[in-house]
Amino acid sequence: MRRANGLDEFHSRMLAGDGVEYFEDSRGMPTIDYPHVHVVHHGSGQVDVVASRSSYDHAWRTSLRNPSGNEVQDAVRTARGYL
Repeated sequence: MRRANGLDEFHSRMLAGDGVEYFEDSRGMPTIDYPHVHVVHHGSGQVDVVASRSSYDHAWRTSLRNPSGNEVQDAVRTARGYL
């Protein structure tokens, strides 16, 4: 886990089971602030990418099934366009 403040905020973390999630700003840098792109890699091979403007405003989202790295990066670039 990459903690932002050493306590309860994080840039990325391992999920229970087999997965990882992380937040990136519009430039692809780790962040805890909004807006951000939230990327969740599930152990099942599913990857969720969400453009979040705030905790209640999710401007764009997609779920990819067993994507390549290039497909994930394309989705992240698309999501950044909604921030």
